[in-house]
Amino acid sequence: MKPPLFLLFLGALGCTTATEDSSPPAVVIDPMAGVEPLPAPRLLRRISLDLRGTLPSIEELDAVEADPAKVGDYAAEYLASPTFEDRLASQLAERWHTVLDTYEVNSNDYRLPQDQSDWFAHSVGEEPLRLIAHVVADNRPWSEVVTADYTMSNELLGMVWPLDYPAGETGWREAHYTDGRPAAGVLSTNGFYWRYITNASNKSRGRVAAISRLLLCNDILGRPIEFQRSTILDPEEAIRTAPGCVTCHSTVDPIAASMFGFWWTISYNPYEMQTYHPERERLGPELLQTEPGWYGTQTGGLVDMGWYISHDPRFQHCAAQSFAEEYWHRESTMEDYTQIDGLWADFLADQERPQGLLLAVLQTPQYTAGSFTEEATEATRDREQVERLISPNQQRMMFEDLADLEWTQMGFVGLENDITGFRTLAGGVDGYSVTSTQKVPGLTWELVNKRYSEAASQKVVARDLGVEGAELLTVSELARPGEAEFDDQLRALHWRLFAERADDAWVADIGALWTAVDADVGASKAWESVLEAMFRDPEFVSY
Repeated sequence: MKPPLFLLFLGALGCTTATEDSSPPAVVIDPMAGVEPLPAPRLLRRISLDLRGTLPSIEELDAVEADPAKVGDYAAEYLASPTFEDRLASQLAERWHTVLDTYEVNSNDYRLPQDQSDWFAHSVGEEPLRLIAHVVADNRPWSEVVTADYTMSNELLGMVWPLDYPAGETGWREAHYTDGRPAAGVLSTNGFYWRYITNASNKSRGRVAAISRLLLCNDILGRPIEFQRSTILDPEEAIRTAPGCVTCHSTVDPIAASMFGFWWTISYNPYEMQTYHPERERLGPELLQTEPGWYGTQTGGLVDMGWYISHDPRFQHCAAQSFAEEYWHRESTMEDYTQIDGLWADFLADQERPQGLLLAVLQTPQYTAGSFTEEATEATRDREQVERLISPNQQRMMFEDLADLEWTQMGFVGLENDITGFRTLAGGVDGYSVTSTQKVPGLTWELVNKRYSEAASQKVVARDLGVEGAELLTVSELARPGEAEFDDQLRALHWRLFAERADDAWVADIGALWTAVDADVGASKAWESVLEAMFRDPEFVSY
């Protein structure tokens, strides 16, 4: 394990610490004491859902049951999955909050068809997230997140924004803005600024707070500030002279002065918001009365801000912290600092290649945690997430894979929006009012899960039952409980859906359910009931 960050800082300052000869050894408390890891098949299920949004195959589960060391091999393979970037973009949205249902400009302003409004809104919000996911999927240096001279666009954004999207192509691809904006990765994307808007009094300062939180893990808005009674009535004068104001604004305002190419003089205007305005760059220094800078160093503005961020050690450390928090499903605490510092040091040694960092996070005890023993303290039980709820995005991707189920209304995806859908009711994030995922089941969560499970079970039975070469339900319509074919089907479903072997008691109970429904409405409905019960089982909706 690498030394904690504060020791590295002490060493850099020439400070010394006590040695074993001068003081007794410190008592080391393991913050993960009393936490047992998941069994290999269940861990593979967690990794697959996090990286791909889908369940492992029976063959993959069989392989890791026989050789748990293969879990790491499969995790590396999943990074090349065609759904990895989709899943990562959705996971990043839970932290970046750029995916909204509506923006100040919407699809109507571009005269797009009504059934493309949800696609348009998601495309706008996903733009910066897709760039990050692209960097990770290609295992490019992390600095490219803030220095890339390209963005990611699909055919819809390529049609309405000033982009050189490849003609005749579809899907998310590299593209370049043609309006002269500087190369600064996510900080040059419309999606970032459409989410983090500003006004005449804020002058892009809120955007600085977002950049600091997302890229440096430094929450400026959370800083404690002491104010003294003052007779200064002019807010701008207070910002420049009052000690309580200067504390923050001396750092914030030079960064804000770098972003006035995205200063909109007319709100709710498509051309204003989609286009970079280089002629307005000098408005920042004039309005804020300070030159562009980055934490005490004067810069040339947005044109080189990405370079300064990429050379700020907090940027790389924040990557380690934020990926850990995303996959641990919780905020980091003081107990995690040694672990995160180790991830950070290895990340630097690996030339800031994000896939190595991500795979390292998946091996941490915080990620693999599956249960508590009697040794676990109350603090450990409160901190660690040994069970995570399936997110709406994971549920959508999983049922598309298992049941070919696509739940849409008027072009809106049922689990990915709140206008006609049920994203926040199902425990998701809307990017504005709800900014963290649901951690425990609730009433609306259960209602959405119930209806979605009903629809999925109906799709599977209609597609598979009695069909040669079926995907999930391979049993004959004539098979009955107690017969080898029937019971083997139940055990195969349990293994595939839960990543756990079924015991005889469960097979008997679920067989009894099937028998009761079959006697009333027939075999097809009986299998729908069995599948719905499994899709709503706690072992299925958690991971």
